[in-house]
Amino acid sequence: MRVLRAQRLGEPGEVLELGEAEPQDPGPGQVRIACEAVGLNFLDVYLCRGGHRHGSPPPLTPGVEVAGRVVGAGAGAEHLEGADVVACPALPDGALADEVVVDADLVVRRPADIDPVVAAALPVAYQTAWWAMERAGVGEGHTVLVTAAAGGVGTAVIQLALARGARVIAAAGGDAKLDLCRRLGAGTTIDYTTEDLRARIAEATSGDGVHAIVDSVGGALTEPLVDSLAFEGFLVAVGRTGGPSSVDPGRLMARNGSLVGLSWGSQYPWTRRDDVRRVYGELFAGVRDGSVAPLIETVGLAEVPGALDAMAARRTVGKIVAVIRDR
Repeated sequence: MRVLRAQRLGEPGEVLELGEAEPQDPGPGQVRIACEAVGLNFLDVYLCRGGHRHGSPPPLTPGVEVAGRVVGAGAGAEHLEGADVVACPALPDGALADEVVVDADLVVRRPADIDPVVAAALPVAYQTAWWAMERAGVGEGHTVLVTAAAGGVGTAVIQLALARGARVIAAAGGDAKLDLCRRLGAGTTIDYTTEDLRARIAEATSGDGVHAIVDSVGGALTEPLVDSLAFEGFLVAVGRTGGPSSVDPGRLMARNGSLVGLSWGSQYPWTRRDDVRRVYGELFAGVRDGSVAPLIETVGLAEVPGALDAMAARRTVGKIVAVIRDR
């Protein structure tokens, strides 16, 4: 079978190579999935660079979200044989290959009317966005600000926040990305590469601040974001593409604010399985009614290294999905 593998650490375009490997047999409690579509994430860039806390030394295959069909099952997982599924493989054996072996506990049945390309765009981005909304208690009339708003998680936050009746402020870099956010329904947009983020948020909220901030960037944005929280507001940190940051507790105390760390893929699929399945059900229903509509660009397996390099350089919008095979 074909497999995209990094034999050393570095930028994806430099270290990922398409090769051949023997398919693995599933062990007890495992299934083998014929991969149809695999979602790409900034996590895959970190894995190639060796900069992720849950990463593994080479050789490794990225790809942590897959939609496909179960073509083999080990003892205890026979009930999934032949099922259409969505799953999150455990590293270092990711899903950027023709087939992948996954623990059955990490597999969710995919309804027949949910396209595999769409399904592969849901696990990381939309589960992260959903839990960020939940942890911050976002509801009708709240204001939500999202950074990296034109990316996979960002566009998911916009859609799910609007579905909860919230008002959205989208922060991104460049006119094209801000225009995309406006088309998705963001009421206010801010270019944090050229505008004063703190001042623009104060202007957009009449000085009241923001109830919930979902931040994928971190770094230099952290202080102005903390300063822009409303009374008892929440800063939900879901990434740090802008580098590490520190928070003075006094800044949070002044607003009675909360700093929430959220890494969906490192905990929720294992520790909150029933809840994760329930959220998938809500997301599938959202796909049907149009409230969940991933902005997807598709690439082939051989094009993945270049696509990940483009993602790392922030030249992409929405979600990139690698199409492994057409059924």
